[in-house]
Amino acid sequence: MAPNQFEKIERKIWSDEKKYLMKQVSLSLIRNDALKIGDYILRSGKKSPYYVDLRQSISNHIAMDWIANSLARIIINEIGREKVDKIMGVPTAGIPFATIVSQKLAKPMLYYRRERKEHGVRKKIEGLLERNDRILMIDDLITTGQSVIDAAEAAREQGGIVAELVVLLDREQGGREFIRSNNIEPHVLFNISEAFTWLNEVELLGDKDHDMIQAYITSEKEELENQKLKKEAD
Repeated sequence: MAPNQFEKIERKIWSDEKKYLMKQVSLSLIRNDALKIGDYILRSGKKSPYYVDLRQSISNHIAMDWIANSLARIIINEIGREKVDKIMGVPTAGIPFATIVSQKLAKPMLYYRRERKEHGVRKKIEGLLERNDRILMIDDLITTGQSVIDAAEAAREQGGIVAELVVLLDREQGGREFIRSNNIEPHVLFNISEAFTWLNEVELLGDKDHDMIQAYITSEKEELENQKLKKEAD
């Protein structure tokens, strides 16, 4: 069998595994009340009919293991463990996940501080960061992507090389494209619309809520596309 045929089969196996992991993580979100339906205001100031609070998972060791295993599998299958020198958690939700993944993969950990300490060495990256370290960032999800860019810029200022991000889910609100525009490749376990579709199929999310949320996701995508077209026209 030709080598490219093996690679094709391995890609298919990984694609199937990602779908399986999406289902397990989505189920844990429901069980731990980490996926909430209602009226919420996001950090960006935008309104949302749902909220994903992955911080809820830190109190459940089974959920944390599923999440950390999923993130580690993305690193192994899409990046390569040998291409990572340090793992950096993006505050605040990304830090506990990065901690467990760094242990699973036996990689040193860093974390980013949003506010620089005003005492001691006054650094924004905690841990031993050496020049030209290849840094993999870990966060819980992508919304706008700004917190990821802030962390990457701080690490780059201290000599780190930041080109990869691993997260569980993308809210599909333009953050992935913004992150790519800053020379960082986001590796995502699943898009949030995939999770809502599956939860609806297994009757853990009612049709009314499902349709409302999918309409919201579609409208967000259309707004982003309109903004892009307007910017290109200007």
